[in-house]
Amino acid sequence: MAKPIQLDFPPRNRQAELEERVANAPAEHAAAILEFYELLQVLHEQKVLATLRGAVAAGDDLAGHIAKAAAQPETIRAMRNFIALTKLFGQIDPELIEAVARSIPPQLMDRNLRRQTPTPSLWKIARTFFSPPVRRALLATGFVLAGVGYYMNKERPATADQA
Repeated sequence: MAKPIQLDFPPRNRQAELEERVANAPAEHAAAILEFYELLQVLHEQKVLATLRGAVAAGDDLAGHIAKAAAQPETIRAMRNFIALTKLFGQIDPELIEAVARSIPPQLMDRNLRRQTPTPSLWKIARTFFSPPVRRALLATGFVLAGVGYYMNKERPATADQA
């Protein structure tokens, strides 16, 4: 019959293991430690550490001020508007924005070219406004303005101070 194998593990000395790891850490992680020191120096020079230290010291006061500011109706509207604009910009095709940027003539971008470019005739301006691309853009602008006008004309419930 087989004899059981006797396994005796020596007790672990966690403190000694940690001390050995700490002693070996500078050699093993020298590059990372140097980069961290450089980052720490930049944060100190830019006063980021002082700002963080002040924010941590302010603690509850800072959180109270932020909560109070976030509860203001203007702040809530601003956040809602930002979210709505983000959704709107997310729906616009980036190629459309690029096309608009490309369609701006260089004469409008450079002050020196603006002075050298002759003023267009009324006939050229009229021809431009009656071209199909401009008419499509005017139609889109008209829809946007109609939507704003509809919203502005919408009936609102009377509040106590209006009655």
